[in-house]
Amino acid sequence: MKMRTKSFLNATLVFLLIVWAGSLYAQEHSTHTGKILETTSGSPSIYVEPYGVPLSPGIYLTNFILLYVSNPEIAANMPAYSAALPQKVYQCLVENPEGCPYSDMAKYFSEQALEVRDSQNQNIFWPLACQTDPRWQILAPPKYRQPDQINQPLGRKKADQLARLLGINEDMVLTEEQYQCQIGTPPRDLAREIIFLCTSDLTNSKGNALVPLSSYGLSLSAQGDVRSNCAPQAPCLEFNKLILGPLEKIAIECGFWDKFVRWNDPAQTPLVELAKDGVQCQDDWKPSCIVEAACPGNVAQSNNNCAASRGLSGDCSEIKQ
Repeated sequence: MKMRTKSFLNATLVFLLIVWAGSLYAQEHSTHTGKILETTSGSPSIYVEPYGVPLSPGIYLTNFILLYVSNPEIAANMPAYSAALPQKVYQCLVENPEGCPYSDMAKYFSEQALEVRDSQNQNIFWPLACQTDPRWQILAPPKYRQPDQINQPLGRKKADQLARLLGINEDMVLTEEQYQCQIGTPPRDLAREIIFLCTSDLTNSKGNALVPLSSYGLSLSAQGDVRSNCAPQAPCLEFNKLILGPLEKIAIECGFWDKFVRWNDPAQTPLVELAKDGVQCQDDWKPSCIVEAACPGNVAQSNNNCAASRGLSGDCSEIKQ
């Protein structure tokens, strides 16, 4: 009984630290090569484009695993492509991490949706704190090439393919009854309400949301403000408060503890590895939860997305391309 309890607590800690709120941290295992870009205090020397932390490879794939094993149809609504935030939106969110009125920001998203990209480069040059093992990193959503790809969902076929590459099989997926038990029905308890709202924020793609923002790692608050999915007080950040309590109860109550253990088994999925890589990226880019990634070629290729680094936080001193 003691051994089962210890394993249960360990698995729960891994699960909760990065579920919907984590991100990634590359250590010695990163094999990316290329430029080393430097900035000097108060005098940025690189051009960057901002991305929501939830799009970084580790957190995106962690979120995908957890959504897919809960309900594959839900996971299929995660974004297929990533998009850098328009600079005006980024500037506002840096100054107001808890959110900016969507009514004021909508025009900048609309302008971007009309912009034809002048580069076919689909790589995102994440700072070191937001990289992960290349074998997983390659599975993260690439940059969009055509405007109509912004906020496009994965779709079930791509979701199933990605799940297989991540070691997920049908035996790990919750039954419909288990899934309904996990999310509950209104009026939900606090834990289930957080799970439900965070899931909605992560899957606000075209066809699944009135205001799709999934390719940006953003969502709308109840007040109509646009913000990062892991911004202060956002449901996906609030999920961290469920550690060692409500989720244990839900896993036992809904009868999927055996599946829960398999999700966290390193021999079966990379969830633990991605979770372990997840904390630093989010911590480095608080409180806005938006990452500065190097622009391709270290130049301002787009007036809408690329600009000089703000040098706000994060590991900008070394960005490998």
